[in-house]
Amino acid sequence: MAFDLFTQFATDETAELQGTWRAIGNDIELLIARSGNRNYARLLNMLIESNRQTLDLRNEVADAKSDEIMVEVLAETVLLGWRGPVMFKGKDLPYSKANAKEVLKMREFRLMVARLSDDMAAYRAKLEVEQGNG
Repeated sequence: MAFDLFTQFATDETAELQGTWRAIGNDIELLIARSGNRNYARLLNMLIESNRQTLDLRNEVADAKSDEIMVEVLAETVLLGWRGPVMFKGKDLPYSKANAKEVLKMREFRLMVARLSDDMAAYRAKLEVEQGNG
């Protein structure tokens, strides 16, 4: 059987930028864009360059700034929404970028979002059969 590179590796750039809904349990879904997408790369590069002096310290201050940058990048370009009964500290939590930044400060949640955004299968391109080319 032939190995089709398109089937294995082609992705849908629109889905990578606009996200796909991913279930995480308890009737909650997150709208997750793919990490490394165009918007992600631009913002990450800009924030790294504008914070280069702090990041180059390679100490606890640099680590804190690195975490702050990742929260910002994920909230702006990867975690694009949620739906379902989302709560935080016992209170309803509607989606907003500010709320996304707040919950992304939790390391384990941030790592889960990052894992979901790295899952290529969620962004695979669908093979479209060309009309009249048989």
